[in-house]
Amino acid sequence: MANELRKDYVLDRWVIVATGRGKRPDEFRKTREYETKAGVCYFCPGNESMTPPEISRVREGEGWSIRVFPNKFPAVTLDADKSMSATPAYGEHDVIVETPQHDKGLSDLPVEHLARVLEVYSQRIEELSRREGIAYVMAFKNWGREAGASLEHTHTQLVSTPFVPKLVKEELEAARVYKSEKGSCPYCDAWKKEVSSERLIMQDENIAAFTPYASRVPMEAWIMPKRHVGRLKDLGGNELSSMAAALKTTLGKLKGLGDTPYNYYLHISPEKDDYHMHIEILPKMAVWAGFELGSEVYINTLTPEAAAEYYRRE
Repeated sequence: MANELRKDYVLDRWVIVATGRGKRPDEFRKTREYETKAGVCYFCPGNESMTPPEISRVREGEGWSIRVFPNKFPAVTLDADKSMSATPAYGEHDVIVETPQHDKGLSDLPVEHLARVLEVYSQRIEELSRREGIAYVMAFKNWGREAGASLEHTHTQLVSTPFVPKLVKEELEAARVYKSEKGSCPYCDAWKKEVSSERLIMQDENIAAFTPYASRVPMEAWIMPKRHVGRLKDLGGNELSSMAAALKTTLGKLKGLGDTPYNYYLHISPEKDDYHMHIEILPKMAVWAGFELGSEVYINTLTPEAAAEYYRRE
């Protein structure tokens, strides 16, 4: 088969799907690795004093099931020196430890627990958004050393910034243009198309999970509410549970490929903007090299259709 050139649903972003290479998901099997160091895990129960002072927790008996605290080495800070000649890196950088169990990943947790994790994301996103001078909050997860995680214990990070990130701004503008031309949301149109395509992973009445048509990396997956909502706070309880179930299923399949390292992030609507929130999962199965970095055109050696077939396996 000849290679295909595919365009993103919204952005002027292109992917070369190298169908001629005919790779299968099992050929990308990875192993999540860390440098093991003697000592204790800062995120495990009993070691709470080793982290910065706690912001909040979800209590469970005498202990906790989820903790939130500031990152010890933040990328942004509220006390950034605004008198400096350069632009200060203003904002907050939090850590959310999703479980006290050191040896568990998100796919190992019950759906009900994952739904509560999403609620904690939502609560903290809204708290950070209310800070003066904050324009956006990005929730993201690094799982595995190759994906940028320096600690083994599962956790999510939130970073608030005084600007809307470039990629989100580009998606917002492209969505506005699309809506003005076609009268509909491009993300609503995307999930409606994908639920009847070979790229569908799973769906229910609330959400659709699929491998995007122009997947940038092998096994890329998106999870999207069917209802047009901009932020996690806009989702009802059943919708959060559906999103949690899709997240558990998708990440569980990646675990079956050697506990593949991955990143995921939430793209939510900035305040007062009309945008369709979703989660994008990017497994670290390939390395972007000179062509991708120099052109922002991506070469994907696994078709999204083959990836979705793997995700659907019983």
